[in-house]
Amino acid sequence: MNLLLIYATNLGTTQVVAEFITDALNKTGNQTTVKEARVTNQEDLTAFPLVLFGSPSWDFNGQEGMPHEEFLPLMEKLRTQKFSGKQFAIFGLGDKSYKIFCGAVDHLEKLVADIGGTLAISSLRIDNYYADTDGFNGKILEWVGSLQKLFTT
Repeated sequence: MNLLLIYATNLGTTQVVAEFITDALNKTGNQTTVKEARVTNQEDLTAFPLVLFGSPSWDFNGQEGMPHEEFLPLMEKLRTQKFSGKQFAIFGLGDKSYKIFCGAVDHLEKLVADIGGTLAISSLRIDNYYADTDGFNGKILEWVGSLQKLFTT
């Protein structure tokens, strides 16, 4: 299956996770195109049956738990479109020490609903990735495995 993975990153951790997800997907015969949110437009989404969004959560303009600021313009462009029946999967990175944990995931899930898309699986929320890289990589592989099962059965 051809997939599109769109991400934004602050310090590079979301990019590391996006690359890990891409490697896992491609090892099972998929072809994954990876794009940064800042260079993605709404037309890019039409060519793929499944689109993955990944973002850290952070404080933007005094609002905690927002997607990365480079995701916001794309989100605004997408809100003017309908992607009825399009499958999406979302992963987010955060830190449970903040009041709003992985709030970017909530915003991206709402976006998917607003544009008529469907969440293929439950979103993946990762707490403080570098505190337990091996443990989280295992959870990421489980999540990717669940995603794979949807398209191989």
